[in-house]
Amino acid sequence: MMRPSLVLTVFYCWGIVLANLIRFSFWPIMGLAAAIFIGAILLRRKNFVFWIPVLVLVLFAGALNLKNSRILPKDHIHNFVLYKDSSLYRLSGFIDSQPELKNQYLQFVFRVQEAQNNRLKWPACGKLLVKLSFIRKLSYGDQLTLMGNLTRPYNFASGRGYKDFLARRGVYLIMRLDDPRQIIQHPGNRGSKLINHSLWLRTKMEEVIRRNLTDLPAGILCAMVLGQKRGISWLVNNSFVRSGTVHILVVSGFNVGIVAFIINLLLKVLRFRRIARIILTIACLLIYCLITGASDPVMRATLMGVIFLSAYLFKRSPDIYNSLAISALFILTINPGQLFDIGFQLSFISVLAIVYLYPKLEALIGLRVYKNKIWKSIGQGCLVSFSAWIGTLGIIVFNFGIIAPVTVLANILIVPLATLITLCGFTLVLSALISPVLAHLISMPTSLLINLLLNINALLVKLPLAYICL
Repeated sequence: MMRPSLVLTVFYCWGIVLANLIRFSFWPIMGLAAAIFIGAILLRRKNFVFWIPVLVLVLFAGALNLKNSRILPKDHIHNFVLYKDSSLYRLSGFIDSQPELKNQYLQFVFRVQEAQNNRLKWPACGKLLVKLSFIRKLSYGDQLTLMGNLTRPYNFASGRGYKDFLARRGVYLIMRLDDPRQIIQHPGNRGSKLINHSLWLRTKMEEVIRRNLTDLPAGILCAMVLGQKRGISWLVNNSFVRSGTVHILVVSGFNVGIVAFIINLLLKVLRFRRIARIILTIACLLIYCLITGASDPVMRATLMGVIFLSAYLFKRSPDIYNSLAISALFILTINPGQLFDIGFQLSFISVLAIVYLYPKLEALIGLRVYKNKIWKSIGQGCLVSFSAWIGTLGIIVFNFGIIAPVTVLANILIVPLATLITLCGFTLVLSALISPVLAHLISMPTSLLINLLLNINALLVKLPLAYICL
């Protein structure tokens, strides 16, 4: 079978989709899967007959994994809260994410360890989203006692699944607090030491950026390098959405690729051996993933990079289809609900579209015979951008109701500029370790490039038929 990992991943995904559409009992399917597994062992032949039960088994594995992921423990706090519940809950636990200011609320994920309601106290588990209408100095890992009402999230009126979005992150409840007296902060920190050190490093990097740049350029650079979007206004974000280049404002595969390139190039200049370069690059990617908050896009991109680089460690030529398939299978095994995440879909489909469509389009227009290197490079950029746009067009139209033909042109102009800005951002942070004066000097061209980026994007969205809202 050609690319077995790709075929297995496709069947695993189909199992997740079917489990989401069809209700079934867990144990009968489990028994049937066990019977098929035994049948596959008895066949033990790598031919078409052998693969039929294997593929059916993988399909069932995807379905069972999604079903199992939606079964909550008996002591999960979600099981004790009704849809219309006015009870006052007293919850003890710790902050499980870095608090962030969003929509005038200070938000963080809270991991419950103990719950109390109507004088009844019990050990509990589960996570909830906490929204504070006041500002308070809180950090990841802080131990708290919260007192308030719990509500179950609802989907937006537009039909977008906010409830499903939170559920994919293991969050099933929301608590809104308006009075500082509803929070009791206890001494000690229950967070991971590794994550705490990573967050400390991210804070220091952010301080360097904000100290050397004005508010708007600093907000853009923090988003591109550190994944911190709180400094970006709705107008700026919406402008990049309309040009189809909003992906540069989040840390994703684009940024991870740049980090891998910089580290590998630096180690090559320092004459490190190939194996040492690969191992150190993988280590740096993992550290960068933690620094940026280990968000889903960063974790996906990091995993793809690690799998791709690992192929060189085993002296095998990496196959992009197999690398994507293994990455997707690994992510969906841990969290099968990610299949329904728009970011997950766009990440994998855009890469697949480029890998599959680009060579065909290049052969169709005869780009390889071009002798002028400048025009050839421009043509290659156009084809890569067009391939990604065509591949993701259906998902974007379905979820956002927008068609943006300007995306093809925008990616050609904005992505190279964003690459330079990202490189300048890392250089700015590293130069601050040497000299504040050097950091200030580097901040000037960085600010100039960011302003150029904003102006080009603003110009592109004003072009006729740049985007069409459906």
